[in-house]
Amino acid sequence: MKCFKISHLVPDRDWRCLKGGVLSPLKIFKCCCLVIVSVLMVELLFFNLFIMYGYHLMKENITPVLDKQSNSWIDKLAESKIIKDIVYAGKAGGFVSLIQQTLERVYVTLPEDGSGRIKVGTLGLDVSHSGESLYLYRRMSRRRLSRYKHLVVDIGANDGLLSSNSFNFIQWGWDAILVEPQTTQLQMAMINLRRYNNPYRDGNQTVRFVEAIISNKDGTVDFVKTNDFVSMEGHVVQEKDLYNKDLHKSLIHVPSLSVQSFVTKYNIPRYFGILSIDAEGAGNTILHQFIDLGYRPAYIIYEDLHERHWETPAETVEYLAGKGYRFLSKKGWNNILEHTTDNDV
Repeated sequence: MKCFKISHLVPDRDWRCLKGGVLSPLKIFKCCCLVIVSVLMVELLFFNLFIMYGYHLMKENITPVLDKQSNSWIDKLAESKIIKDIVYAGKAGGFVSLIQQTLERVYVTLPEDGSGRIKVGTLGLDVSHSGESLYLYRRMSRRRLSRYKHLVVDIGANDGLLSSNSFNFIQWGWDAILVEPQTTQLQMAMINLRRYNNPYRDGNQTVRFVEAIISNKDGTVDFVKTNDFVSMEGHVVQEKDLYNKDLHKSLIHVPSLSVQSFVTKYNIPRYFGILSIDAEGAGNTILHQFIDLGYRPAYIIYEDLHERHWETPAETVEYLAGKGYRFLSKKGWNNILEHTTDNDV
């Protein structure tokens, strides 16, 4: 066998390092940084693809005069079967697995707290639509919220991950109740959250899944099911739907709970951390029931995108102001309000 040197394949500066048998600490540090940055870039790419696709699907609601014959590259990308398959696989556990095998495997050593033990933290990702989770976390860190139970009630939870207002709080150890009428979406939520629901199995955290809608009555209601697992805009049948000739193809019957039945069945405390409502047009009805029954979540996240039929979003915010709530911000489609007092004014 012919022998040859490899020195001509390796630059002189790296050859000197290899001859010594070890890499310098500086080079090791640079390599580690490169790996971390590369992983984060790949992860951001996947989430940006999802965001672009989701944006395309929402444009019909945002811009009624949109040219439906648009041939932009975003439109073509959104119609790609490959992209649809990636998004579906991601919602069904793929994105969570990606986070667990990348971000959550990178750790940082935190300063000692005086106990003499090393503390370790991992990286995370705010999966809420417009940064609602971290916004509220920072807000809560400045307040004393001892009387509010660490519970998030997520009405319209969808897959429990993408644009979720509950996922990160569950990661941080909060109890949660996720309400979603579509079976497939709820099953995805169970898959996405099973690792974070009481991860040490010590009984300190409870996450419950409710296959139903919250409305103003108990029983069953007609529900327009969406076949697109990204736009996630299924909703109770509205008057405008009656003019849709193809309505019967997507119509299903789903269980319905009034707020009174819901809070009684699941033993919801009067004071709890977060009430998140994404009910595609029925949010203000649900809010009125919670508040009129005397429930006071510390924070309300309320999507108003489709709220027009009997009370405008501005009127809902004004109503809540009279019940002790202060408007904090609007993030994306979500209004965020903070409970400040029990005195109705």
